[in-house]
Amino acid sequence: MSHMLIELYTATPAWTALDPVSRGAFFARIGAGMQHVDPARITPLAMGRIEQDVPHTAAEQFYAVWQCAERLDADALLAAIGATGWHEYFTTTHAVGAAGTLQQHLAELAALPRG
Repeated sequence: MSHMLIELYTATPAWTALDPVSRGAFFARIGAGMQHVDPARITPLAMGRIEQDVPHTAAEQFYAVWQCAERLDADALLAAIGATGWHEYFTTTHAVGAAGTLQQHLAELAALPRG
């Protein structure tokens, strides 16, 4: 079953301290690490800066949304991201879940126990 991986992230002081050459070397490492990801199974859907002028916005600076063929692919992508050293430079929150419809999601919400 298809899964979505959503990342929210903010640059750390370690990132902001890097000079342009070091940042370029890091991006090259990301590119090399992503060579192990199967593009037929993992698709980047959108990435960008989080707009802060909307109600209830996230505190993070950036987002990425990936569609994965199944949960194992999302796990592989998370491992590949971690192996690049990403988390040294970006504080990241991950959300992974099965892709579903609005009706399925409303049913999940309706089924939550009363508390």
